[in-house]
Amino acid sequence: MVDLLSDLNESQRQAVTCVNGPLLVVAGAGSGKTRVITRRVGYMVEQGIAPWHILAITFTNKAAGEMRQRVASLGMTSGATVCTFHSLCVRLLREFADPAGLSRNFSIYDSDDQLRCIKRAMEASEVPTSNVPPGAIHSTISRAKNALQDAPTFAAAAKEFFDKTVAKVYRQYERLLAESKALDFDDLLMRMAFLLRDHPEVRQELAQRYTHILIDEYQDTNHAQYVIAHGIAMEHENICATGDPDQSIYAWRGADIRNIMEFEADYPNAQVVRLEHNYRSTAPILQAASNLISHNRQRKHKQLIAVREGGADVQIVRLFDEKAEADEVGRTVMRLKSEGLAYSDMAIFYRVNALSRVLEEALRRHGIAYQIARGVEFYNRAEIKDVLAYLRLLSNPFDAVSCRRVINVPARGIGATTLGRLEAAAESRGISLLEACSAPEQAGLGSGAAGKVKVFAELIKRLTAAPVKSIREVIEQVIKQAGIEEYLKKDEQEKQAWENVQELVSSAKEFDEENEHATLADYLQQVSLVADIDSLDPAAGAVTLMSLHAAKGLEFPVVFVVGCEDGLLPFQRANGQPADIEEERRLAFVGMTRARDRLFLTSAQYRNIRGMQTRQVESSFLNEIGSDGVTRLDKAPQGPALRHRPMDVDTFNRGVKRHADGFFEEVDQRAAIEAIEAIEERHISSRFAGIRIGRRVRHPIFGIGVVQQVHGQGDEARAVVEFPQLGCKTLILAYARLEPL
Repeated sequence: MVDLLSDLNESQRQAVTCVNGPLLVVAGAGSGKTRVITRRVGYMVEQGIAPWHILAITFTNKAAGEMRQRVASLGMTSGATVCTFHSLCVRLLREFADPAGLSRNFSIYDSDDQLRCIKRAMEASEVPTSNVPPGAIHSTISRAKNALQDAPTFAAAAKEFFDKTVAKVYRQYERLLAESKALDFDDLLMRMAFLLRDHPEVRQELAQRYTHILIDEYQDTNHAQYVIAHGIAMEHENICATGDPDQSIYAWRGADIRNIMEFEADYPNAQVVRLEHNYRSTAPILQAASNLISHNRQRKHKQLIAVREGGADVQIVRLFDEKAEADEVGRTVMRLKSEGLAYSDMAIFYRVNALSRVLEEALRRHGIAYQIARGVEFYNRAEIKDVLAYLRLLSNPFDAVSCRRVINVPARGIGATTLGRLEAAAESRGISLLEACSAPEQAGLGSGAAGKVKVFAELIKRLTAAPVKSIREVIEQVIKQAGIEEYLKKDEQEKQAWENVQELVSSAKEFDEENEHATLADYLQQVSLVADIDSLDPAAGAVTLMSLHAAKGLEFPVVFVVGCEDGLLPFQRANGQPADIEEERRLAFVGMTRARDRLFLTSAQYRNIRGMQTRQVESSFLNEIGSDGVTRLDKAPQGPALRHRPMDVDTFNRGVKRHADGFFEEVDQRAAIEAIEAIEERHISSRFAGIRIGRRVRHPIFGIGVVQQVHGQGDEARAVVEFPQLGCKTLILAYARLEPL
């Protein structure tokens, strides 16, 4: 047997051996949190707790897989449930489908399917997509569900025009999901929370099944997840929450930092253990990160102690523009490679994905292999979504979104008019779209169109009844009998698409090997819950590019954080509100503490943003990390980059003088810079003098927003305004009726 305690420090041992009752483990970055959780599972089994009574919840498939492997490596009897919140909810909602009011074979709609459904709901609600972005409606509904507000509850609370509009769409959206016997990601949590709330017999059964609960990354839980965890633990209070308020970075998707901050209020008899020894980062990296996060007020006190003394200074590098920044990163990667590091030892983080394009160009130019954390991209390809839609229709014949997607894939002559009549017939008769396809004459279709629809209905019937032994065989039957294989193989331009479909078959084969008794619904569940980082291959021999949010939970010997500028990090949506700025600071802290040996923080003096080259201010966070163990390098040319910036003749002449030989020379850097900034910040017109960058304004329909850009003159004057619920909108000031606040 493995000695579970011998290589742990005192705090870690305390966290592992505290088996019963509520426990909060405040685990600093790099403090061995995963080791503590897995050893804790092993220790509980050693103490006589049956593994099937242990439930460990994580936030990503990758983390769950790693935890399962670590538990198995301890030689413990298998049987503990280690999974994500969403996969737990899927499993339990299928098991308790009747009290939850669901079909056992419900579909899970991904973000693309959800958006399609939102658009149909907007159409049914007579809300034009030209006035309100479907994405804004979707994100508002998502936040409502995470807060456990169903459609009637949200409608009752709606006061503003936008919320009332969302409420109408929300009702229709729920109707469409119900007709398709489908749930979206947020439904998985909300329905599970309601099941526990409304059915004490289910709550008690689960409490008896899971007598000990461990929750990883507790600071990232939203209200629904909080209710689920505490609902199961209510009967026994054997709940261990592990996390770090300093790494709470998901408020934008509903995470509530109060869940971890108020754990001791929820459980007054809770024990609290602080893991403060950092085994990951060198002392300079840890000192810089600690200095930064110390500026936050909403946190639990702990002192990060560097186990690894010494190490290279953190480097802060200022470059001329984004191209120079990307080239600097590329040259540094090449230098480190020549010193013996592998490409896979290095990662580049950014606040927004748009920054990756210039970086990719630079890496390709230097001949550097790289990979991007976009695992869901594979499953978002059209040909893959087509095959998966067929599979979902086989699993759930009520799935209207999937039926609508594949009814004419490959093309079989079923057009929009035919589909519209079928949908109308299905709605009037109260049947599924697929069922309407089986009797197309009743939809008023002519013999030609009806024949084509019947061919599709017979195909689905034949595939459903086909005897198959594995998920791989199901997919092979679909792509062959539906004509997908023939269509993709005969067109040379579809070669890549056919290779992607073959890759899907290979992934299904791996799934079959790892899940002997799994069903088609199980496979679709796994695919629907794929996350960005799940596809990362540490053995790929490539530099990793990813957003700061995706970097959570990972570590690399070398880390570059690019775009360290006000407006990017902290991001511009953090409009000076303390809570927003603190979350951005936590995000920077997370990025910095991913680095083990070397950390580079870069910024650009000028950056192309929305097609305009904009002068950037170095992030205020860079001034908060202190100077100990920090080296600052300014590689930006001194003075304004006049040739790169549009300006009028007067401005130009104030910054430069003409030589006799026709060349220009900068003579007054400050005058030129001030002139440039004056142009950038000038009022558009006296008519709109109150519309300034950074000013809060009210729009009669969109509500309150913040001005991001102003440009143009007279009746052509425009402003880019960011509204919290809608994102950025470009408005013509002569007609926008903006009211400065």
